[in-house]
Amino acid sequence: MRLSLAPLRGLTVATYRTCYAEYFGNSYDYTVAPFIPLTTAGRIQPKLLKDIFPEVCGTMHTVPQVIGKEPDRLIEMANAMKEYGYNELNLNCGCPWKFVAKKGRGSGLPENPELFEAMLAAGVQVMPGGFSIKIRLGRKSIDTLESLIPIINKYPLQEIIIHPRTGEQMYEGDVFLNKFAEIVDSFAMPVVYNGDIKTVSDALYLLKRFPKLAGLMLGRGAFEDPFLPGDIAAALVAGEEYSEPIGDTLPHKQTLPHTKERKQQVIDFANALYQRYSDELFGPAPILGRMKEFWEYTATYFGNGADILRKVQRSKTLDEYEHAVKLFN
Repeated sequence: MRLSLAPLRGLTVATYRTCYAEYFGNSYDYTVAPFIPLTTAGRIQPKLLKDIFPEVCGTMHTVPQVIGKEPDRLIEMANAMKEYGYNELNLNCGCPWKFVAKKGRGSGLPENPELFEAMLAAGVQVMPGGFSIKIRLGRKSIDTLESLIPIINKYPLQEIIIHPRTGEQMYEGDVFLNKFAEIVDSFAMPVVYNGDIKTVSDALYLLKRFPKLAGLMLGRGAFEDPFLPGDIAAALVAGEEYSEPIGDTLPHKQTLPHTKERKQQVIDFANALYQRYSDELFGPAPILGRMKEFWEYTATYFGNGADILRKVQRSKTLDEYEHAVKLFN
């Protein structure tokens, strides 16, 4: 069973990934980098791939992700990535943002079965043994992915990562675990679960209910609790199992307290991340933007997080930001 970090646009950039590994260890088996848009070969400039340069990825095993709907461009981009030593590639088939999906990309791609299949064919051709997809149940309907299973099973994907929501849900509302249960065993390739894993109990619940899962992918839950992947990994090594009756929803039962020492480690990590963004970004606006996104999730780790988060979000200068974060405890 593999544990991975989901691609979160603007959040899980290389700076975050490498800094995280230094402060919390490398509990992830791999991380999927935020998507890179497909473009024509002549426009694949090095700066487009800067987030996956091997020298900036540190010790984390990084898998690039692309988004688009052009099979020829997929092949061109994959070949460009091969020049940097990559033999794995993930295709984003689940981005829920309307301006992406309406153009037939992300969660909009599976709505066009012929084009979707052409992208799968191109991917396995150019990245044999290393091509995977990340997908939702559908953009509008929870039945779209199920209708595509015969197409998906025709191609030897490395794995399929399934977020059991629709694109229209964005990240709100419950995941459709019962629908996921109906289809999970129908895929010919390994299946990875992604969506609303917030506690160790959630992870153990999923592995008990779906014992054939090849992996779990953490997203926002790992921002809310940076210790979560390490705690899940430790629980699996210890052979822990979910002991409560299996219901139809994730339990979200907190299994470990947020100790003073852990809170301080999170603060130290945030300060280091802030310093690195300050060194590499130009001007206060992008620095504040990155840190406000970070604290939008991580503030929940602290008892006074909601109050301090409002101060962070209102910060217009770096001095205001620095004063606000000193109040976390």
